[in-house]
This record gives sequence, structure tokens and C-alpha cells, in this order.
Amino acid sequence: MSDNLLKIGTSAVLANSALLNTTSNNIANINTEGYVRQRTEFQSQGLGLGVGKGTTERLISEFTLKQLRRDTSNYSYAQQYVAEANRVDALFSNPANSIATGVNDLFKQFQIANNEPATLANRQLIIGSSQALLDKFNTLSSLVLDQDNFVNQQLDIYTSETNAYIKQIASLNQEIASYGTGNSRPVPLDLLDKRDLAIQKLSEMVEIRTLDSDNGEKMVFLATGQSLVVERGEFNLVSLRGSPDPSVRDLKLQLSGRTSVERDIDIEDLGGKIGGLLKFREEILVPTQNRLGQLALSMTDAMNTQNRLGMNLNGEIGGNLFNLPVSSGFAFSNNAGAGAVSVTIEAGKGKDLPPNDFLLTVEAGAVRIQALDAKGEVVVGSDKVVPVGGFPATINSADASNDLYGLEITLTGTPAVGDRFELKPLSTASRTLTLATTRPEDIALASPVRADFSVNNLGNAKIEGLTVTDTTPTALPDYGFGSPSGLNNGPWTMTYVGGDTFEIVDNLGNPVATAAFGSNQYQDIFAQSGINPHPGFDFSVTGIPSVGDTFSISFNDGGFNDNRNGLALSALQTAQKTRLNPLSGVDSANAVNFNQSYADMVSLIGERTSQGRNNEAAGKALLEQTTAWYESLSGVSLDEEASNLIRFQQTYAAAAQIISTSQTVFDTLLSAVR
Repeated sequence: MSDNLLKIGTSAVLANSALLNTTSNNIANINTEGYVRQRTEFQSQGLGLGVGKGTTERLISEFTLKQLRRDTSNYSYAQQYVAEANRVDALFSNPANSIATGVNDLFKQFQIANNEPATLANRQLIIGSSQALLDKFNTLSSLVLDQDNFVNQQLDIYTSETNAYIKQIASLNQEIASYGTGNSRPVPLDLLDKRDLAIQKLSEMVEIRTLDSDNGEKMVFLATGQSLVVERGEFNLVSLRGSPDPSVRDLKLQLSGRTSVERDIDIEDLGGKIGGLLKFREEILVPTQNRLGQLALSMTDAMNTQNRLGMNLNGEIGGNLFNLPVSSGFAFSNNAGAGAVSVTIEAGKGKDLPPNDFLLTVEAGAVRIQALDAKGEVVVGSDKVVPVGGFPATINSADASNDLYGLEITLTGTPAVGDRFELKPLSTASRTLTLATTRPEDIALASPVRADFSVNNLGNAKIEGLTVTDTTPTALPDYGFGSPSGLNNGPWTMTYVGGDTFEIVDNLGNPVATAAFGSNQYQDIFAQSGINPHPGFDFSVTGIPSVGDTFSISFNDGGFNDNRNGLALSALQTAQKTRLNPLSGVDSANAVNFNQSYADMVSLIGERTSQGRNNEAAGKALLEQTTAWYESLSGVSLDEEASNLIRFQQTYAAAAQIISTSQTVFDTLLSAVR
């Protein structure tokens, strides 16, 4: 009997000692990151001979753990997105950086100058406001570029951390698998804790899925399905590549055994900090860069175009106010040819420019231009196929049914069929614009032509709507503007000959054309006459002319106090010159004015930032709930462990008393037989 008591007491002491060790270990590791609460359980010995074998295990729910990883990824994604979006939102919400303020100030100076167009000081204010506006564009664009560079730096850091976690999980998998799955050599619980912690850290970077292998390893996959860690310690690494634009990093999956083999990763379901960064770049950064560049180019091109239709203070046809940049296309790495592409904005076509990047593909006897969305994917229905006879070649809107998205593209070298180039005329445009002139005299506020009527006219007709559409010197000497300060064979005279017909003659009295109308609505005289080429200006006649009434069109010599072109420049403030999308032409439904374009851009940033903040708040609440759920089982509770410590201490003392009783019984037996 004493022998049984000794066995029972000894097993009880050892069992309670193990329980005390487990409880003490839980208390000691309460602040250890990744530690999972442990519990030791025992089986009773047969025939009532004490405590049997004990097993120490981790208290963890795989379902809760997977839920925690998912919510961690979602919160990290939202948190990273909002952190980046807040910077851009603060940048554009600062009134000091407002492009709208600069635009309004510039057109205000035009209005002032129009009141006294011959005053040089007023024109100088236009030059100053123009430079101030360019400075605002440059500042905003540079700050957005800084954000882009910061995103790339963070991607480098996060990619390095992600690969470190992947390698750590693979290494721990090998170490765990080496212990086997039998009871004879159980896996140390601290290795399982370390692996779960590494997987948890990895879930902060990207959203992942896990599967258990038969040998105890954890296989890890991206949420999109690509494998990161598989059996036998094999793993794939995440790498960054910028192709074709080296400044835009794209995430790739690099095979561990063959580093030259890469696979694309779908960032839409990537999740985690990396997914948040890439989504921010796609939804806010790239659209902001492009819209800012589009606004800068469409506005400056419109002002250049209108200024060229006027006459400056020197009595000459106006020139450009701004220099528009030329950008180079990015060649894809698998191009077979040796071609190069440069792109600029076709003069007068800035209004056709949508807020997109473009893909140029060389085909047999043609090139295909396609608009790209913020993801870099082709916008369906945006194809423009332009025939090309050979290289070098320059193509523009005249080669594409008058709509090549405002681009003028030059291809040089020897591109091969199938070669592709990415065109990004907007990304840096707003910080590379410069003034084409700093001379206030070069601002063309006057119209280059003027209309007069003979004092001997008997009718009450008069010229209305004299508009200039093209001041480019024509190749033919008979029509249009022949020099910066004169008309070919001008002034021209229009004589009403009756029958709703006007005869047009040059300054020598030579007939030029006849404009015959079927009614007394005398609109666009030159267009009606069919004169070819068109002289670049036109007018209408209102009222009732008498036979023999004459009207003349001449160059506006000495018309420095004329502000007609200045009024047209001022009207650009509300003109719809910014295209919304590449699928529809530029009309009232697919274009906005400059201030509306900027307001839409700021609104887009604010809307997506606000939405990101809501997602962050929701993700945080859900993560806190899941964490509390996880900690309720796997976390260490000091109150519970202190209670267990007292309980196990008491049972240990009671077990020791069993051994003492056994000793007393044994001593009594010895005394009885002496």
C-alpha cells in the first residue's frame, strides 16, 4: 500500500510541478510578442495509480487566427492608404497652393489690361501673373512627384521586409518539419509561436492565405493565389520592377529557383501595406499627376492659340506665350527594333487631350494609339490607327480623323512591327512649362484685322462677328496673312451686287470670289464664297444692304487700343477646354473649363481620402474586436494565471503530503516487523 501511495504522490508532485512550470512560463512571457498561452493536461493512470502522461499545448484557434490575419491586412491596407492620401489632401486643400487662385488672378489681369490695352504696365502684370501661375503648377507637381518618390522608397522597404518574413517562415517550416509529427519528438512550442508571429507580420504587408501540410509546415499564398511559401522550405520572393517606366515600380513574383522568371501580381486584391500604397498610387497619385498636367497643357495651349490670332503692341501677329514640353516615350524591354518616340501637344489641340497615358504599338504600315487608365490597362474603344508609310514619321490629328488626343508624335530609328511604347505627356508637363516671352509687348490684345464700310452706303447693313481663326501665313500669295504685319493683297473689298450676292475683290480691284446666298441671312461671307484656301478670318453682314454698298477688310494698322483679341483671351476662363475622357469628342458633355477641371481634381482627392478614412475607422474597429476574440483564448491573463498559480501550489503541497504519508506508513511497517 505504501508503494502505491509513493507512486501516486510522486506522479502528483511531478504533474503539479509541470503545471506550475506552465503557469510560470505564461506569466513570464506575458509581454513577449507572439507568445501564445500554454496549457498542460494530464491523463489518469490505470488502476488508480496516480497521474499519467501530460501534454503541454498552445491554446489557439486556427479559425480566429486566420480571421486576425485577414483583419490585420485590411486595417494595414486602409491605414497606409489614408496616411498617403492625407498628405496629398493637405497639399491641395492649402489655399496657398490653389491653382484656381492663380488662374483667376491671371484672367483678372487680362480684364484690367483690356480696359487700357495700350498701357504697358497692365501687360506687365499679365506676364507676372503668368509666371506666378507656372510657379504654382511647378510647386504642386514637384510635391506630387515627391510623393511618388516616397511611395517608391516605401515600396523598396516593404518589399525587403516582406521577403525577410517569407524567408523566416520557410526557415521555421524546415526546422519544425525536422522534428516530425510523432509524439516521441514533439515540436518546441516556441517555434510555432515564432512562425505564427512571422506570418502575422507578413499579413501586415500583404493579404495572405495559409494551408497546413502533412509534415507540419505552413504553406503561405497571396490572396490572389500565387504561392509565397510551399513545402520543403521552398519559397518565392517579391520584387519590384519598373517597366517600361522605371520610375513606376510594379510588384512581381520572382521564382526562388529561377530568379530570371517573374510573374505579375494583381494589386487589386493584394491588401496590406503594399496593397494600400499601390492602390493610393492608382486611385489618387497617378490621376492627380495626369489631371494636373492636362490642366496645365490645355490651358497654356489655349492661350497660345488665341494669342497667335491677335496683334501685339508692335503691330505684328502674336506668338506663343508659353513653351510646351516635349516628352520621350518609354520603350518596352521586349521591343525587337531600335525605334524611339517623342511626343508633344499639337498646336491648338490641347483641348483634345484627355487625362490619360497612352500606348503606342507599331503595326504593319501603321501605328495604333490607345488610351490607358490609371491601372495601365487599355481603355476599350479608344484605339486610333494611323497609317505610316515609313520612318522617321510624324503624325498628328490630321492623320486620325482630326482626333489624335491632341498629340503630335514623332517616330525615329527603326521600330519593328509589334514594338510598344508608353507615352506619358502629362506626368511631368506641369513642372516643365516655361514662358515663351517676358516682353509685355508680345501680348496680343488687338485683333489683326478690322472692318470698315463706305460712308456712301445707302443701306443699313453693317459687318458683325469679325472673327480670326488662323493667322498662319498661307503658301498661296493671294489670300490670308502674308507677313507678321499685313494681309496678302489687302485691304479686300466686298460689294453687294444684288440678289443676295457679294463680290469680293483685292486691293487692285481683281475679283477674288463671289458669295451668293439664298436669303438675306449673310453669315460667314468667305466660307460661303468657297474661297480656297480660307483666309483665316470671316465675318457676317446684318441689316439690309443696297446695291453698290461696299465693305472693306484690312490689317489693323495702329490699332493698339483694340482689345478684341484680349476679350477672347479673357473668355478662355469660362471656355470648356479640358476634355473629360478619351471615348467621346470634345463637346459640352465631355469638357469643362479650367476652374471646373481643377475643382474636379481636388474633389476627387477629397472624396477618396474621406472614403479611405471611413474604411480605416471600420477596419480598426473590426481588428480590435477580432484581437479581443483572439486574446480571450490565446492571450495571457494575469488574474487567471495568478489563480492557477495558487491552486497548483496548493495541490503541489497536498501531493507532497501524500509522499510524507507514504513514508510514515512505510516506517510503521518496518517497526512492526522488528
